[in-house]
Amino acid sequence: MIDFLLTIEEHKEEYDSRQAWKIRYPLSTILFLVFTCQLVGIETWKEMEDFIEMNESVLGEYVDLSVGCPFHDTLERVVSMVNPDFLKELKLSFEASSEMANFSKLIAVDGKTIRGNRGKHQSPTHIVTAYDGGNRISLGQVAVEDKSNEITAIPRLLRQLDLRKSVVTIDAMGTQTDIADVIIRGKGDYCLAVKGNQGTLHEDIDLYFSDAKLLSKLTEKGCHYQTIEKARSQIEVRDYLVSHDVKWLSQRHPKWKKLRGIGMTKNTIDKDGVIAEEVRYFILSFKGDVQTFSQVARGHWSVESLHWLLDVVYREDKNQTLDKRAAFNLNAIRKACLHLLQTMTFPKEKLSYRRKQRYISVHLEDYLPQLFGNRG
Repeated sequence: MIDFLLTIEEHKEEYDSRQAWKIRYPLSTILFLVFTCQLVGIETWKEMEDFIEMNESVLGEYVDLSVGCPFHDTLERVVSMVNPDFLKELKLSFEASSEMANFSKLIAVDGKTIRGNRGKHQSPTHIVTAYDGGNRISLGQVAVEDKSNEITAIPRLLRQLDLRKSVVTIDAMGTQTDIADVIIRGKGDYCLAVKGNQGTLHEDIDLYFSDAKLLSKLTEKGCHYQTIEKARSQIEVRDYLVSHDVKWLSQRHPKWKKLRGIGMTKNTIDKDGVIAEEVRYFILSFKGDVQTFSQVARGHWSVESLHWLLDVVYREDKNQTLDKRAAFNLNAIRKACLHLLQTMTFPKEKLSYRRKQRYISVHLEDYLPQLFGNRG
């Protein structure tokens, strides 16, 4: 259950910047209502106002609506004033309810721009997220500051996380020695994509994996793994190669701390006889086998899938909430709601996210007790 949303008043001085004499609705009331609206897929502030009014009797069992339902501008204004630190507490409440086992996590880090947030005199909000794909939980997020980029935001995010027993994956923009240092100091490991912008590092790895005899030896040593997937007129072959013979590479690039291996993925798609190939390289700080490397390399797509879901399920790119803090807080709440939609049970199997949202909205009185307990 997500009791934190209803008990946030105990810590409101940490999160609520409103002047006490102006407060009509407690912070817990606003956050509960907005969270519920996001859970059922309400997209705009005005639609949230409508939904709350239509479900006043059910929602009123959990929060005090005796003064009436809040207007849309009140909802937006309060969310824009909430200290984003409350999201850390919300995340902890999910981790507790998920009964996560004490095992290694794969933390995928990636950025997403909320394009609808662009204003006449402001750039759109860009948020970097750390996502635990195995447990489908957003572990944290930071907003990229204006006139900055992900390279400066990623270290800020990583320092907030417990990286022990975790492997952090980042796309090529985050393949920086300073970022690798933060991961190692946090007692985590890394799997970082390497592209042409890494200069001689990319060239050295490319030359290494271009040696046919060496590739044959790696295959003989069990360092090659292949998967084949067929779907209608398309065949997709994924090849993975990993090598821990990297002393030479460490000597050539001494700034990369704890460099223990390099990996290659080759994705070949045959669609109606038209073949497309993509080759990617990685540097690793751990000595896992090739199957472990394949899981880590593919696992990075979990955060990109999350960002895709935010646009498909919530149409986040179209949302025109201009206040950056409100957009940031809504983004985090949506991620929490996606986690719930993935883990909640429904009478029908294999429902799409949107059908799940509609189902909850129609049976609100049945699903709210699962999340917030029985009231009354």
